[in-house]
Amino acid sequence: MPGREEALPFGLRLVGPPPAPRPGEAFGIVIARNEALRLGAAIRHARRLGVGPIILIDNLSTDATREVALAHSRVHVVEAPGSFADSNFGIDWVNALLHRFAHGHWVLMFDADEMLVFPGSDSPGALPRLCAHLDGLGAEGLLTFMLDMFPREPLHATHYAPGQELLDAAPWFEPPQLRQEREPDFPHIATYGGIRERLFFPETIPTRPGRFLHQKLYNAGWRLPALRQAAWYAGLAPRRSPNLTKLPLVRWREGMAFRSAHALTPLALMAEQPSGILLHFKFLQDFHARVLDAVARGAHYNGSAEYRRYLAALKRNPDFTLFGPRSLRYAGPEQLAALGLLRDTPAWATARRLETAGTEPALAVEPG
Repeated sequence: MPGREEALPFGLRLVGPPPAPRPGEAFGIVIARNEALRLGAAIRHARRLGVGPIILIDNLSTDATREVALAHSRVHVVEAPGSFADSNFGIDWVNALLHRFAHGHWVLMFDADEMLVFPGSDSPGALPRLCAHLDGLGAEGLLTFMLDMFPREPLHATHYAPGQELLDAAPWFEPPQLRQEREPDFPHIATYGGIRERLFFPETIPTRPGRFLHQKLYNAGWRLPALRQAAWYAGLAPRRSPNLTKLPLVRWREGMAFRSAHALTPLALMAEQPSGILLHFKFLQDFHARVLDAVARGAHYNGSAEYRRYLAALKRNPDFTLFGPRSLRYAGPEQLAALGLLRDTPAWATARRLETAGTEPALAVEPG
């Protein structure tokens, strides 16, 4: 019974029974605040992948977020009444709950505006098979980056309704030009580029003369120990666009912890393993309202500086749209692999073929 459970930290409160993942079952966890619009589609996608129990961390939602979540079986609500910013942007909550409930299980951490895809993910129940394949390799995680999806029309003219598939409303993306930079925390890389950088953070593009000179001068000063250790000097670092790297799928074990949405304690990744992509559905008709809320609350990283940049763009052009001449309509993970954005491997492709060959005859057998 919930009353016999040891109290959760950070003021978290489990509503209803605790999650009970079955042996070998993948676990899901999502943080939400007023995500009734997208949450149902995100949960349905996770279930199609083969995720079992899902924990919804509800941070003071005032819309139908909780009702949407509980309309699905095996979704467990945890109330988080505290400050999102003070909880390391929800990461403290995630770590506490995974340590309590998810040891020994593969865990998919996703946002309500994210859908994980990987080679073969269009096949129902593909995630447990991928996890088994990663287990066989000795890998403990799946490296991904976020790919922004958007509608063709101006954002305010989008008519996405709760319950609709996100890809029906925002099926377009721009093939990104990405670059990776070293980071101190695992996975020791940050991925930059893509349409958000091009449209909202153009001054961070390293090939621009001003940005290139700024980086060179900053790197020169960084070689001096006195400057390298000074907080004021770190504040002079060239600005960067949002970090797109994520490790949303990990096998949870003792000592593991997320440090941020983009980094965690070291884990095993293999040279020959597939990669994934998080389709990112931030850009719908509620974008302006959500940006205003983020700026007013200052609840996101660096006082919601990223959202202030979005707000400035929307003020300049209320009919803002991300659609342009380079936009492509999403056609599945094979398309992303053909574009060089998604990595398949011969071993994973063979495993999928064997799985298909092994199941097709069984589907034709009638009960005796």
